[in-house]
This record gives sequence, C-alpha cells and structure tokens, in this order.
Amino acid sequence: MIDGWKYYNHAMIPTTAPHEIPDLTPIKSGSIWNRLREGMPLLARWTSDFDCGYETEWWYCIKDSPFDIRKLNSKRRYEINKGERNFDVRVIDPAKYKNALFKIQVAAYSAYPKKYRPVVKEESFKSDIDKWNNCLIFGGFVKGTENLIGYALLTEHENYVDFNNLRVRPECEKQAINAVMVAEILKHYESRLSKSFYICDGSRNINHETAFQDYLEKYFVFRKAFCKLYVSYNKKIKWIIELSFPFRRILRRFDGIQAFHHLNALLKMEKIVRMQGRKPYQL
Repeated sequence: MIDGWKYYNHAMIPTTAPHEIPDLTPIKSGSIWNRLREGMPLLARWTSDFDCGYETEWWYCIKDSPFDIRKLNSKRRYEINKGERNFDVRVIDPAKYKNALFKIQVAAYSAYPKKYRPVVKEESFKSDIDKWNNCLIFGGFVKGTENLIGYALLTEHENYVDFNNLRVRPECEKQAINAVMVAEILKHYESRLSKSFYICDGSRNINHETAFQDYLEKYFVFRKAFCKLYVSYNKKIKWIIELSFPFRRILRRFDGIQAFHHLNALLKMEKIVRMQGRKPYQL
C-alpha cells in the first residue's frame, strides 16, 4: 500500500480527488513500482489542471449543478418519466441482496465485448460487497415488487461523489432503467450540487466502448471538466510503449484481440501525453 495511491487494473492511480494534485514522491523515488499484494504496477496515471477552462484530450465527466428535468426536450423527459413508471429506485443495504447483485453483475458483463469482458467470480464478488460499507448503493426494482434488476454504487467524499458504476440487466434498458436510476441519484444530491460539490463519473474512458458519458451529458447535463493527463511507466513495459508507438495505426487493426486492445489503449494515452507535452510534471 502506498499513501495517496491505489492499484487498479495493473496501474497506480491517485486516491486524491480529481481537483487535487497528487503526491508524486513515490514516482520520483521509484517506490511506486514495488510489487503489491494485488500485483505488479505497470504504469502510474494522474492528472493536473482540473477544469482548466479550455478543451484538452482528457477530462472528467462531472455534474456540479442541480438537475432540472423541465429544461430537457420532450423526448428526454419522456424517457425519464417512462423509467419512473416502470421502476422504483431507493437506497439499499447491499448485504441483503447479494445473490441479486451478483446476477445483475453477470448479466451486465455478458453484454461487454469479449476483448475486455471481465470474469465475475461469485465468492469474491459477494465478499467485496461486505467492503461496501462506506458506499451508497441505489437499487432499481421492478415497479411494486422486490425484483432487483439494477444497482448503482457511489462513494461519498467531503466535496465530491464518485459515481463508481451503474449495472443493470440489459433486457431492462429499453424500459429506461438507466434513466430513472440516474435521475434518482441526482435528486438525492440535488441540494448539495454546486461548484464546490460535484458528482464525478470518472475520467475519459478509452478502454471500453461505451457512450455512457455522452448519455449523461445529453440527458442529465453532466459536463466535461478538462484537464491534463500524465503517465509514467514501469521500466518493464516502457520499452514496449516506445517500440510500439510508431506502429499504433497498424496495431489498431488487431484491436479485437484482448492483448492488442489493452496495448492500443495505452498507446492512445501516450499519444495524448505527447501532444500536450509532459511538463510541468517532467520526471
């Protein structure tokens, strides 16, 4: 464990808020590359200049103003109202719904492309649920029943909320389960949303083929908080990035293969970093 950093998908990312500057001492000292219980970090990724006021190639998707459904066009209002007619959404105790949550997770992942489809192990997933005691879990139920068909996991911090994930049964998406889930989350935080408190759906996603952030922007007036991206590599893979970068267009032809897909995501980040220059955090 390294203070201020956490291991996620073979990468070290800051535990600081998106608007805060992380401590780069572990990167400068090289201690960031020490093997952890979870595995060996291959890269470290962080950002600076949060919500800089001009467009960059990296951003966080945030909501920092109250949601007003009246300002949406009729099509989008209809979608949210349809969800409210079909489903009930409320905060739940996840320990009481472990079996249903696991089935939702498996169903949601089944719709992912094979090149990055995660494998869900029932025992470890249910064990992780016991660690959600510092999270807020919204459950989506078929109207008037206890049939749980979706959930959202959020982590609350002092001045922002991480919108960690939203998982629903794919067959319920046409009944607008996603719309009503997000609408109820925004209603829950309505009185707190402001320039000094925001909901964050995470940074730009280049590994998954998803339009969820676009959906949040169109239907719920989330926005891009542009910033600068920085990446530092473990020397064990740095040579791979350097060697592969000139051939990135060719490598994209093999994106359907899992290993190439992950490499292409790294090369896309590397391109962004090179375009903006590595300063002010030249290591």
